[in-house]
Amino acid sequence: MHTIGRWLAGAALAALVASSTAVAPATAVTRLPLPFIGSSAPQSGADTEVTFDSDGLTFHAGLRTPVHSRPGVAALLLPGSGPTDRNGSQPGLKADTMRRIADDLAAQGIPSLRFDKLGSGATGLAGLQPDQLPEYGFVSQADHAQAAAELLADRTGVPVDRLAVIGHSEGALTALELTARGIAHGGLALLAPLPMRYLDLLTSQLKTQLDAAVRSGQLPTSDADAARTTLRESIESLRETGRLPANPDPLLASIGLVHANARFLAEADALDPPALAAALGDDTHVLVTCSDKDLNISCDQVGALRDALDHTELRFAHLANASHLLDELGPFPPSRIDPLVPLPESTEFAGVLHEWALGLTG
Repeated sequence: MHTIGRWLAGAALAALVASSTAVAPATAVTRLPLPFIGSSAPQSGADTEVTFDSDGLTFHAGLRTPVHSRPGVAALLLPGSGPTDRNGSQPGLKADTMRRIADDLAAQGIPSLRFDKLGSGATGLAGLQPDQLPEYGFVSQADHAQAAAELLADRTGVPVDRLAVIGHSEGALTALELTARGIAHGGLALLAPLPMRYLDLLTSQLKTQLDAAVRSGQLPTSDADAARTTLRESIESLRETGRLPANPDPLLASIGLVHANARFLAEADALDPPALAAALGDDTHVLVTCSDKDLNISCDQVGALRDALDHTELRFAHLANASHLLDELGPFPPSRIDPLVPLPESTEFAGVLHEWALGLTG
């Protein structure tokens, strides 16, 4: 998730086909032991395997129930782009971002639900054929999250409009969309969020990558210029028609700008995060984070979203040493990172999450 290719390919529905396989549904409810996280004592609570239906598909999820739950509080956790499972990991990338957040919340007595998105984990492709995937866009993703929220409300007794929602990266856009549907008024956390229109961020990230490739001699200037032109034309077509031009540039296709992803990209780009944020109620308990060492989204880019939230009960956390995945990089990041071995959770982030969660009330 530290290059534009991995970031957008994660967003692409086509990546679901290449990276995931369906898993047979569980036949019984099981309770899973919790891992040791940074201490000699297990986190409080347990995960219960649950399922819910949305769009005629069955989704698999984990309901975390603390030993001693705080009354009237529960949180829905939404991971980042692409085939990201309930824990925040993908094939070839073990992040555990969302699992650790569930651990942190459980330690404060807050139950939570996290689920395997379409194309990930136990949900897999949910019986779909690859040629059916383009039918499922960003609106579908928000529908699935809403169904998860309704399950969480049913299991915890916390009304759906009083749930807290925590969204990471692209999941923050899904969280903002849920607020427009009357969900997440119990609290909203936007962690390393997608802070602007989807295709605007894509443009910014791709241009940075193209410039770097030209400077390093890996890409001729003429090829980079052609990619920029095609990107502009592709975005204009997506915004005007919801479709891509007939023959996308192969360089752009390699990062997900293909016809199979057009619906998702157009629907996600139609939402403006600052505009959604401006519509929140003044009493909404909000957390927004950014980090100087986030290679995907800069704190400068998050500025407009932060400003749009000034009217809320906002806790803005400008972190110094957290990665995009909310790992601890420290003042001197490791020279080599194994994508299959998660780094420790950022201590800065854990502290601000703890502080924000203390303010959640029923």
